[in-house]
Amino acid sequence: MTLLYRPSRESCPYRVHNVRRGNILVLTSLFMTGLTALLALSIDLGYIYTTQSQLDRSVDAAALAGASQLSEGHEATLETIVEYLVRNPIGPSASITDENALETQKLEFLAQHSDDLEVQTGHWNALTHSFEAGESPHSAVLVSMTYPRQPMFFGRVFGRSQFQVHRSAVAMYQPRDIMLTLDLSGSMNDDSEYGAIQQLGEDAVNLNLEQIWHEMGAPVYGNMGFEPTWVTIPFLTLPAAVTWKGTQVVVNSSVPIESARIYKSNGGYREYNSVGTSGTLQYEHRLIHRCELSIDGQVETVNFFDNAHIRRGLGLDGINYPSEGSWNDVIDACRSHHAGLPWYDDQVGASGNLRKFGVKSAINFWLKNKPRASQSPFLAQVSAQPLTAVKDAVDVFLDDVGQVNTADRVGVSVYNSENGFGRIECALTEDLQSVHEVTRTRQAGHYQGWTNIADGLKKARQELEQHGRNGASKIIVLMTDGVANWTGGTESGHGPEQARQEVVNEAQQCRDLRFPIVTISLGSKADLDLMEEVADISGGIHYSIPGGVPVETYADDLIETFEEIATARPLKLVQ
Repeated sequence: MTLLYRPSRESCPYRVHNVRRGNILVLTSLFMTGLTALLALSIDLGYIYTTQSQLDRSVDAAALAGASQLSEGHEATLETIVEYLVRNPIGPSASITDENALETQKLEFLAQHSDDLEVQTGHWNALTHSFEAGESPHSAVLVSMTYPRQPMFFGRVFGRSQFQVHRSAVAMYQPRDIMLTLDLSGSMNDDSEYGAIQQLGEDAVNLNLEQIWHEMGAPVYGNMGFEPTWVTIPFLTLPAAVTWKGTQVVVNSSVPIESARIYKSNGGYREYNSVGTSGTLQYEHRLIHRCELSIDGQVETVNFFDNAHIRRGLGLDGINYPSEGSWNDVIDACRSHHAGLPWYDDQVGASGNLRKFGVKSAINFWLKNKPRASQSPFLAQVSAQPLTAVKDAVDVFLDDVGQVNTADRVGVSVYNSENGFGRIECALTEDLQSVHEVTRTRQAGHYQGWTNIADGLKKARQELEQHGRNGASKIIVLMTDGVANWTGGTESGHGPEQARQEVVNEAQQCRDLRFPIVTISLGSKADLDLMEEVADISGGIHYSIPGGVPVETYADDLIETFEEIATARPLKLVQ
């Protein structure tokens, strides 16, 4: 019998080792191939993700930038979008560094991507959460950008050498809730009064007063026309009249005057005999209070400080007085030459109209002393400055706000009310015409002449807190021409230091609520430091419009300021 010999594994170690080594080489080769493929895939996927992120940022930026130009029209919107896409390229492209090449690159971009870029202007439907193309004015823009042929690094190994990225975004104007807080203190008439002549010039003030007169219907009251003139008073029992010129009188008679006396305030007099039928009489440049004439044995006296005599000369008896009080008030204001007399106004003398009587001086009196709506309601319809410049600027502001359909709402608070606090004149509304009507029918000192800025701000803040919309940008626009001097109430409210501190406190509350306050200081009397502080505290902006310049100049500055505020619309991405 033949025995077959089969060696054991232990007896052939070299053979087992060779078998294992061959298996490891095969496995390692397969593993490295898979790892290389996985690495290549991860590199391409990372590149695709980075490119998509770059495109997301680029399109989002372009949509927001384009939305900022919606009010300028479609062409301006498209140009801005293209600029931002060029400035924010995707892939390995470098950012623009040479501004001179920008226009050329924009043209090249449009030529290369005319089929890849879609821009639509329209509106965002908050109910359906969708973009809707529509007619101008537009409030939203849709930007859709596709890069269809982006190279892959290793994808060609798997039969794919390119990939496509796409992004669309919708940006829109964020709706705003805006509270206008306006100064209705008595000083908002100041630039139309005689007191402004030194700063603005006599011609400017006189022209403004004449404009107001025409806006009132160019009334003539009795014998009193627009320009102030000396009053001529007829005697009741004598065929004569006397014209009072303060330190002299002119007498005229149809028959010879036997004698004339002119009296000072203390009763001293000078007598003239054989005056004839006319003459100019004076007493050492002293103020003449009375004139006494004797004709044919009859004696009569005209008293220039008796309002009944002045009214007779002006023909005012029986003439309706348009303001609170009576014609006696205007007569006193025109005649009074020192502070101890009723309605004394040193600016009447400075204007050259002391002891002269005319509608121009009456208007000056009403603006300064009877400005309230309950006193002189017609003043709301005339061009009293600087309030009218503010009204005009608010009109432009409302027009600009309404230029784009952004669902902005505007409200109005004022200071002071009749009780010395702030007051809501118009709640937040999209009806901008109603805001216009409210502001146009208010006048300086409408309710009260003091300046309670803090409570005007408080009323605006409370309106935003209670009726502001979620998601709306909330802002307060505060305008003043003076200083805070009132803390509320109808009596004992005057307290400048406390009033000023309360304004600061209110600004801090607005800051905590994230309600920025845009402050506008108008004229040289405004508290610039306070308005700057209010803006800084609340995160707003301060605009200073200097005084001592013609009305036309600061009116233009006001309009420019309100336009800038109206068109500074916040933007947001909604898709």
